[in-house]
Amino acid sequence: MMNYYTNFIKNFDMLPVEDVAGFFHDNAGQIDTLIQLYQAYNKHILQTQCKRIQALKQAITIITTDDEWSDMEGLELTYDQFIPDIAITAGFASGATDPLHTCNIQLIVPDGSSWSYYEKHLRERYPAQEPVTQGNSICLHIASIPGNETALILSNLEEVYSFLSGLTVNTFLHSLTSH
Repeated sequence: MMNYYTNFIKNFDMLPVEDVAGFFHDNAGQIDTLIQLYQAYNKHILQTQCKRIQALKQAITIITTDDEWSDMEGLELTYDQFIPDIAITAGFASGATDPLHTCNIQLIVPDGSSWSYYEKHLRERYPAQEPVTQGNSICLHIASIPGNETALILSNLEEVYSFLSGLTVNTFLHSLTSH
């Protein structure tokens, strides 16, 4: 059945504009229903991911005793208080039937200057991972964890946080302000 839908979409892309216009006109009601179903599907995914991100934020804040974690409006868990600049991010990729299929943990370094500070340590710690340049930023994928493995997600986040804290000014500053 999925092949039928996939082929339908591929073939649809190759139709002349006149044929597409006619199809839309003749099937407007069904297309509206399909759009509503798709929007409901996406809303369900986003709400489920948002709830999990908020729960992870609460837990990692307690584990690290650092309340500077943010949830980017529920879309992504982020910690970006290190000096030089580097951010820990975690977000979910959905599967066909699971909004929380995979949790991806990454490090985002905003510029080459910060990257040069961390590069040697990151390459030693994560030798199998290749950094990817995205504009001026460098992204290092740290882990892909099954989304239902909350303890494993939290332990990976804590490990990355502790590792980076040991490399940055943040360790000293945080210890002075966390009473």
